Amino acid sequence: MILPIAACTTAVSGDTDVPEREVPVNVATVATGSIRSELSFAGQVRAADNIIITSRVQGMVDEVFVNVGDFIHVNDPLFTMDAVDLQNNVNSLQAQLTAAETAVTAARTGVTQAGGAGIQQQILQASGGVAQAEGGVAQALTAIAQSETAVAQAQANIEQSTLALAQAQNAHDMAAQSHSDTESLFAAGVATRTQLDQAETGLTNAQIALEQANNNYHITHLALEQAQTSLAQAESSHAQAETALAQAISTYNIVSGAMPTETVQRAQDGLSQAIAQRDSIAVNLAAARERLDDVVVRSPISGVIGSRNVEPQTMLLQNPPPFTVVSAEAVLVNVEVTQIVINSIEPGQEVMVSIRAAAAEQFLGTVSSVSPAANEMTSTFTVEVAVDNSSGLVRPGMFAEVFFIRDYSPNTVIVPRGAVLAEDGESVVYLAVDNRAVRRVVTTGIDSGVEIEIVEGIAAGDLLIVTGQTLVTDGVSILIIE
Repeated sequence: MILPIAACTTAVSGDTDVPEREVPVNVATVATGSIRSELSFAGQVRAADNIIITSRVQGMVDEVFVNVGDFIHVNDPLFTMDAVDLQNNVNSLQAQLTAAETAVTAARTGVTQAGGAGIQQQILQASGGVAQAEGGVAQALTAIAQSETAVAQAQANIEQSTLALAQAQNAHDMAAQSHSDTESLFAAGVATRTQLDQAETGLTNAQIALEQANNNYHITHLALEQAQTSLAQAESSHAQAETALAQAISTYNIVSGAMPTETVQRAQDGLSQAIAQRDSIAVNLAAARERLDDVVVRSPISGVIGSRNVEPQTMLLQNPPPFTVVSAEAVLVNVEVTQIVINSIEPGQEVMVSIRAAAAEQFLGTVSSVSPAANEMTSTFTVEVAVDNSSGLVRPGMFAEVFFIRDYSPNTVIVPRGAVLAEDGESVVYLAVDNRAVRRVVTTGIDSGVEIEIVEGIAAGDLLIVTGQTLVTDGVSILIIE
């Protein structure tokens, strides 16, 4: 604190010397610069991408490798399903295939021994054609069965997503009504600001949940369309395979009619059956190996684990989904802005975003979208801001504050906000001129809260009293303290 000091000059009034009091002050040279005023609006961070992870394999969960909040890369394993039964099935089919190959070799030897070389060669070719056609029919039937299972699963998922969407819509409607009621109570002075903020947060969370439920609803319908398309393709392939089989059998019948004895016929029938059996086992083995590969569930994107609803040694449930993964590269912040600033905001504009829970420094954001119309209930406009999150510090659900520039002036006179005083309805400052305070009426401009623009009244280079200005009057003697 600077205290008044004793006078070192005197003023003469008649024959009496009266000491003139000097007021100690600090001064600063008036300079020019740029100034701007900002408006801030609060919002909540949400993920730019939110991927639902499920498993194609049903049954018992074996291992889980990640937890909520963990950062993962694309193709990183999330969890595995119990593979004992699937592996045993693969081993069994492999043994059956080996035995079937041995049976085919023996059947071919029997056919060779039963007939002549020329006719035998034709029969072998025709038999191979029949076996191949039968394998095609078996594959088509397997594809139809798998597609029918996928359609049934997709229809079940639609029912679940429809129920989830209805629940999310109901929750959203209740949150919107609660927000409207709280807003009315706040306007009437009954509700507190904290209650209004809680209602706004509840509405925002309900909107996010409704958007997620709606996305899941559309995803399940798309999955049903894809499954139905696959089923139609499988049925078409089956029809084509049946036609090919009929042609192969017809060819075989023509060729085998030249066989001299029933012995050769029986040998050829045995070969056909062996080949068909072998091909059927091979198809089942390939499908079993695909299912075995599916026991390891991997992430399709790099990001952060948003939710985990699966535990080791428990039965897998598809609702709620085992995992959700949110993109870590970028996040979004939605804020509701008022009409006084909306016309100065446009897509692509860079803004500063404060997320205190993530870092003390502000983040650079970019306006990604601006609502063309105001919300009828709140009379505010929704602005979406994309924030780079390559550092990985920002998490969905954090609260953010977005700063928009309202006014800006470059190359203007700027002084500390506290140096400007309000006297008799005027804005005034005090300058230091020849060791005396000189009162100046000024016209102010942009007020940033820390500094204020002086449009008229003083100029760059003037000595402005910045400490002690409330203690001086026009013409009073001052003592400048360094």
